[in-house]
Amino acid sequence: MGHCHRDVQQSIIAVSADAAPPGVIVAVHTLMHFNYLVQSPCIDDKDLGRIAAALDEFHVNKQSIIATGVHQGKGGKTIDNWQIPKLELMQSIVTSIRNSGVIAQWSADVTEHAHVTEVKDPVRSSNNNNYDPQICHYLDRANKCNRFDLATSLLDRCDNPGVVGEESAEEDDELDDDANGFPAELLSSSRSPGQPRPITDYFSITKILQVKKVGSVPFPLHSFVVGRTALNLAYDPSIKHATVDEIAIMFGLPDLRPAIADFLHCEVTYGNHIHSIGGPRRAAHGAELPFDKVQVWFKICLQETEFHNPCNIRRAQTLNCAPPSDPWTLGRYDPVIIQTSSGHSWPASSLSGHSIVQIRLVIQPLGRSGTRWAWDDQYLTYVQQFDISSERDPTTQLHTLKRAKCSDGTQMGNIIPVSQRAPSVTNSVLYGSPNLHNIPYKTGQRTMGRCYVYPRC
Repeated sequence: MGHCHRDVQQSIIAVSADAAPPGVIVAVHTLMHFNYLVQSPCIDDKDLGRIAAALDEFHVNKQSIIATGVHQGKGGKTIDNWQIPKLELMQSIVTSIRNSGVIAQWSADVTEHAHVTEVKDPVRSSNNNNYDPQICHYLDRANKCNRFDLATSLLDRCDNPGVVGEESAEEDDELDDDANGFPAELLSSSRSPGQPRPITDYFSITKILQVKKVGSVPFPLHSFVVGRTALNLAYDPSIKHATVDEIAIMFGLPDLRPAIADFLHCEVTYGNHIHSIGGPRRAAHGAELPFDKVQVWFKICLQETEFHNPCNIRRAQTLNCAPPSDPWTLGRYDPVIIQTSSGHSWPASSLSGHSIVQIRLVIQPLGRSGTRWAWDDQYLTYVQQFDISSERDPTTQLHTLKRAKCSDGTQMGNIIPVSQRAPSVTNSVLYGSPNLHNIPYKTGQRTMGRCYVYPRC
C-alpha cells in the first residue's frame, strides 16, 4: 500500500486538473504539499512555517470537498464532517518536530516489514494449527539456511578474490537486461537501510571501469557519471549498424541529418559547451556528415544520489526512447529535464536555466574507416522541446507545457550530448489534461497538445 499511496501523491493533482472545482484542487494540493514537506529528512524553522501554512490553507479550502459531495466513506456514502483522527493529529506535527525532530526517524516501515517476514510468511507455510511452534520451527530452519548461504558465499569469495559483488535479488526486468550485460567481476551492489533488495551501484561500476586496462573492457565506456547522476547504456546497442537516413525513417525524425550537422557546426565553432535548445535549422536536409552509420539504444538507465544525503544512492530508473512497435504504436519516449545554461543546477535552480524535453533517440556515431573522428567516445541524443509556462497555474501550482513548434508547424528538435541532462532528469512526469481521457495511454504521449509537469519527491 505504501507504493500505491506514493504513486497517488505524485499524480493526483495533475490527473484531477480541470476535473474538479478549484477549491477542491487547492485543498488536495495543499494536503499533498503538506505530506511532502513533513517527509523531508532535514527541516528548519523556515520549513516548519511552510508546513503550518500548507495545513492552514487546507483547512480554509476543505469545505469545498464536502460541498461537492466527494468526501465519501464506505459504500459511497457522503460524509459531511471532518472527524478524522489522523487529520486531528496533523495539528500537532509542527510541535512534535520542534520537540522530537523530523518524522522520518520514527518510520514504522522496518517493523511492518519484519511482521511480514517473521510472522505472516511463516504462517502461510503452516497448517493453521499451533501457530507458535510452527513459526519457531520455520524461523529456525530459515536461519540455518541463511547461515549456510553466508558460509558458501564467503568460501566463493575466497576462491574468487577478484569478484567485487553480485546481485542476490533480481531487479525489475528492464534494469536486469543492462546489469546482465556487465561481466560478473564488474557488478557492484549496495544495500541501504530499509531496502529489501540490493541496489546496482552504477557509480561504483563507473569507477571500476575507469581504472581497467585499455582493451580489457569495451570502449567507449557505457557507464559514466555526470554530477550526481550515473548513466548506463547496455553493452550491446539495440541497433548495431544503421545509416542516419534509415534511423530518421524508423523514428519519424525527418530533420535528423540537418540536426546532427547543426550540432557538429556548433561544436567546431564554440567547442565543448552547453548546447541551447531551439532556434532555426541552418543545415540543409542533404547536409554532408563525417560519418554514415550510427549505433542506437532504446533505453538508458539513470541513477541519482539522494538530495539531502549524497552518500546514499537511489535505485536506478529506465529512460525509454524506443521507435513505434506494438503496443506503443507511436513509440515510447520519456520526458527529461536538460540543462541549457551554465551556472544553474537542478534542483537548486528549479527550472531556471533548464528545459523540459522529450527524448527521441540515443545514438553513437560510427566514424568512417581510416578517418580521424573526434566523437568516437561520445553519445548523442535527439530531443524535442516543450514550451513551459512562465507562471504556475494558480489552482494546481503546476507548470503547463505545450510542444514547441517551428514556423512550418513541425516539432522543434535538437541534438545534444547525453551528458547534458540535468542531474535529476527523472524527477518530472508529464500528464495530459483530463479532457483527453478518451486517448489510449500508449498513444497519448504523442497526441496530447497540453500537459503538466509535476515534481516527484
